[in-house]
Amino acid sequence: MDADHARLTLPGTPTEPAAAWLAPWLDWLDVALHREVLRVRARYELSIDELRGLYVSDEQVDRLIERNIPSPDVLADLARLEGDRRALLANAYEVDSPLRDLARRFGLDDVGLLAIVLCLAPEVDLSYQTIYAYLNDDVTRRLPTVDLCQRLVSGTPLDTSSTIIAEGLVEVERLTSAPLWRSAGLLLAEPVRRLLLGTDPLCHNDTGGHNSTPAARVVAIEADIEEDALEAAQDLAAADGRALIQPDLSVPDPTTRLRQALLRARLHNETLYVSDLELGPDPDGRAREIMAAPVHLIVSTRPGQRDRFPLDGVDHERVVLERPDVEGRTVLWSTELGRLGLNPTPSDLSTVASLFTLSPSQIRAAAATAVRSGRADLPALTDAARLHSTAGLDAVAECVPTVFAWDDLVLPIATHQRLRELASAIRHRHQVFDTWTFGRLAGGHDSVRALFSGPSGTGKTMSAAVLAGELGLELFRVDLSAVVSKYIGETEKNLERVLKAAENSNALLLFDEADALFGKRSEVKDAHDRYANIEIAFLLQRLETFDGVLILATNLAGNLDEAFSRRIHFHVDFPMPDDTAREQLWRKAIPKAAPIADDIDWEFLAGVFPMTGGEVRSAALLAAFMAAGESTPIMMRHLVKSLARLRRQQGKLPSSAEFKG
Repeated sequence: MDADHARLTLPGTPTEPAAAWLAPWLDWLDVALHREVLRVRARYELSIDELRGLYVSDEQVDRLIERNIPSPDVLADLARLEGDRRALLANAYEVDSPLRDLARRFGLDDVGLLAIVLCLAPEVDLSYQTIYAYLNDDVTRRLPTVDLCQRLVSGTPLDTSSTIIAEGLVEVERLTSAPLWRSAGLLLAEPVRRLLLGTDPLCHNDTGGHNSTPAARVVAIEADIEEDALEAAQDLAAADGRALIQPDLSVPDPTTRLRQALLRARLHNETLYVSDLELGPDPDGRAREIMAAPVHLIVSTRPGQRDRFPLDGVDHERVVLERPDVEGRTVLWSTELGRLGLNPTPSDLSTVASLFTLSPSQIRAAAATAVRSGRADLPALTDAARLHSTAGLDAVAECVPTVFAWDDLVLPIATHQRLRELASAIRHRHQVFDTWTFGRLAGGHDSVRALFSGPSGTGKTMSAAVLAGELGLELFRVDLSAVVSKYIGETEKNLERVLKAAENSNALLLFDEADALFGKRSEVKDAHDRYANIEIAFLLQRLETFDGVLILATNLAGNLDEAFSRRIHFHVDFPMPDDTAREQLWRKAIPKAAPIADDIDWEFLAGVFPMTGGEVRSAALLAAFMAAGESTPIMMRHLVKSLARLRRQQGKLPSSAEFKG
């Protein structure tokens, strides 16, 4: 470019090689602009000084033109204008430059090439904006317009079907004040701008031949965990010798970001990666645009969500990422921890691999977490594994604190034994289902399902929390109000969302008051009965395909559908506590840190009313508040008063005879 051109130290300033190829094009543009200025002057000879500031003055334009065209022989410059244009266009596909690469990639015609130069000029010299505003007769319209391009470049007028516009190389900006097509401004798309300025050049083997965009390859990856799909996509792209680009579609204008990424992929022969989790608003429209682009494309979906991308009728490859089995997870844990300098015992490795069905990316993340703790024992490994397991489930279920231990439970020996058996089954489920292949008989699923039945307050939720704490797993309780819907089909969708999140969480899932969901099917008398029966049938079928640990608690086991009982592996009964159990419950209900008086008659408290453990804890807590308010230890009178109040809350008037002992 001529030394008299204003060089700006900006991020968009071209590198020296870029400036070299661009110079003759800008020389042509300078003369073409000068000719158009003279035409405008001939048409509008008067300049109204009273409007100075609202327009670009003749004097200002003259100074810019004289700086850009130092030759005194203006007529000679104008005479050679057409010859220079023909020479530039004749060599556009031959002279090594980013413009040649762009022209070959998209098969640009003469009008498209010159329009690209017209849009590029202000990126290297801001004075072009002033001249454009002058020629547009509007100081606010500082971009080259469709009309200005037509005036400077003879040939087919630009329209929406022109290659540079249809392919997104040039973006069209219409102002509210100038909505007509000929008034629309033209702006280089960001990937094209960076290419032409030399800040993002093509690799040597990217140039190809005329209109040489390679045939598109489409790969659909199905994976539970997004990080695993991304790693697989990176490996596939590397095997093709391509870079992988992943646009961030969480920005305020995801459509523009996506189109820029598609354009960059075409320019640089890169592979575009898009996850169904990132489609955002209008996912169908965005997915269709992605699938229609002639680029190498890798899309990822969750199992059962392949319809997020319209793959029907599209030649594509399908890759399904299965989670490794127990042996595979053990090897991954050992490899990652050993690489990071930790060497846990084989027993601990086997235990954590059996308890947590993690993907490779989750194991790598969990191993890094364990290393930061500086420990390699089983509690540290389970804490790390649990941290990377439950993402997503907290959005559809409530996390229950696992602060209880076996000693906190006051249950019959038979109930206690069944809970121990359930804990053992959960701990060894992968050995039984996978290693011993019992999973094949269960349809390929390794679900453990248990039913806790008994009156409210008898310890069902606490027992589930003890199980989770014993195994080092999280416990999530499903909120039925967020699942059950009055609208047909919505309950099934809500339940599917919960179960799918639970399958990827390595957590225990607790359905409280399960009879509300899994009640008995009834005789069909109307449409409501028919849809209710269909809903129950779906839920029963979905339980069989659930991979994980499911605990269903109910106060009314007799109300459950008979088909449901056949799908339960462990049925644990929680009866009302007897007098001996209630005395233990009363003693455990008051913590050792709480001050108590010597007048408490534990035997009397246990025998006065047939109460559940939950009711005992409520009465003890109320008595503690009374004592704290009086600044005294917890006394018998506080407990008696709290019992009387609890009876009134239950709609039963207490009598003095009941409290005589």
